[in-house]
Formats: sequence, structure tokens, C-alpha cells
Amino acid sequence: MKKKVIIVSFVLIAAFLASVMIGKTFLSFRVLLDMLQGIASSSQVLTLFSFRLPRACLALIAGLAFGFSGFALQGVTRNELADASILGINNGAGLFVIVYLGFYAQGSYLLPLVGVIGGLSAALLVYFIAYKYRQLLSMERVILAGIAVNAGLAAGTLLLTVQLSKDRYSFVTSWLSGAIWGTSWTQIISLLPWVILLAGALFWTVPLLNLLGFGEEQAISLGVSLTRLRTWFLLLAVGLAASTVGFTGNLAFVGLLAPHIAKGIVGKESRTACVLSGMIGSILVLASDTIGRLILTSGEIPAGIIISLVGAPYFLYLLIRQKAQ
Repeated sequence: MKKKVIIVSFVLIAAFLASVMIGKTFLSFRVLLDMLQGIASSSQVLTLFSFRLPRACLALIAGLAFGFSGFALQGVTRNELADASILGINNGAGLFVIVYLGFYAQGSYLLPLVGVIGGLSAALLVYFIAYKYRQLLSMERVILAGIAVNAGLAAGTLLLTVQLSKDRYSFVTSWLSGAIWGTSWTQIISLLPWVILLAGALFWTVPLLNLLGFGEEQAISLGVSLTRLRTWFLLLAVGLAASTVGFTGNLAFVGLLAPHIAKGIVGKESRTACVLSGMIGSILVLASDTIGRLILTSGEIPAGIIISLVGAPYFLYLLIRQKAQ
């Protein structure tokens, strides 16, 4: 298992370096060494520290957040189809962020908070739709309610974008597609504390997630409050995904793919699987962002679209496999 973790770590480092080096201007290892020695040109230094490095750092942090969020959601729902983008959390966060960006401001330290409020609002709506009086919260109802809420929020988002001016419409549609360009160190500083705090809380309490796998009757016999436990992990998952959406847009399917790959490597739900989910999420976002720069001779394809090209067919595959079982 340690060898597999080391291999994933090397892949992550390679993906990060590729994201930093590849672009319209290629920055070779020699150029990077020149920067460390202080002999690189000012244009190369500007390209690295003002554009490439913050962009790569945001992709790294966003991948971690969505990977951790997907791991928590799939664990708490006991459903391999669970993902923040499917349950309406991302679209809820996105709707609030669009209102903020489109009608009030172009960006600030408040974006993670705005995203969390939107994501929590969507999660509460899903909860109230799925809730039945004096019954344990059914995760099947949560999934179905999430899909319905997700569709409604997507429609609301589309209606709002039509009302925007041409300049803001162009900005918002690009943001919705998951474009990680124009990243600044201010955004990194705004997002990083949220991800560190929530990811740390998730890592610390991952062993409790395994209790949900014992079944409801056995968990209750152990004195575990299933409602509190589920609520805790749902809040962590919502917070991780929603706070990140404010800066990256809706990077759908990262939270679906990363935990599946991680559990395929480790074979069980554990802290190691949780960490690997975050690392693989980062690899997916970094690689997709880098590939998006190379496909077109002029311009680039947003990372969210590249990920969706892989994630959507995989989601359909899982859906068909569940029906066949």
C-alpha cells in the first residue's frame, strides 16, 4: 500500500510541475533553476509567479477539496453515485456566487462564504424534501431529492445568466464551465484556510464514517447517533465543495471519480483512502487544466469540460451497473 501511495504522490508532483511549465511559453527545468538562482528574465518570473503558480495552486487545492467532499458524501450516503455536483450542492453554491459576482462584485474574500451559504441552502432544501417525520433519514431519498434540486438550481442559474450584461455574461459563463484562469494569490489566501480546517476535521473523524457501514440497527446498538453522524459528514462535504466553487466554478465529477480511484487502490474506506481521494482529485484537476491548454492552437478549453468528458460516461456506467445488480 505504501508503494501505491508513493506512486500517487509522484504523479501528483509531476502533474503540478506540468501545470507550472506548460503553456504558450514553455518553462523548462533549466528556466526554473535559473529562477532559483535569480538569473531568469523578468518576463519568465512574471509568468511563473503571477500566472502559472497561483493557477496550479488553485487547481491543487480545488482538487483536494472536491476529492475529500466526494469521499465524505459517498461514505455517508453509502452510494457510489454521490457527488456534490449531482446532489445540487455545487449548483446551489454557484447560484449564490453568480448573484454576487454578476450583480454586486467581481470577487473578494467573501466568495468562499457566499459559496458555503449557497451550498448549505441547497443541502437544506434536499434534506427537507427527503425528510420523513420520525424516520431515519433515507440516503436513497437524499440522492433522488438532490438530483431534483440540482435540476431546478441549474435552470435558475441559466435564467440569471440571461439577465447579465454582455461583459458579465461572458465572465460568468466561462466561470460556470470550470475555467481556472486569472487566479491570484488573494484567491489562494481566501480559500486555503477553509480547506485546511474542513479537510482536517474530516481526516480526524474518518474512522467514524466506517460505523455507517455496519447497518442502522447495529450502529444504534453501539450508541451511535446516525442522524448526528450523517449531518456532521454532510456539513463537511458541503463546506469543502461549496467554498471551492466560488473560485473554480462547477468542476463536476471530480468528487465522483477521485474516491472511486482511491478505493480501487486501497480497497477499503480509511484515512489513507481519504488522503488518496484528495490527491487524485488534485491530479484530475491539474491534468485537465493542463490538457485544456494544449488542445486548441489559440485559447483553451476549461478544465471543467475536460473532466466532464470523462466523468459523465463513468457516471452512466455506474448507473447502469447499479440497475443490473
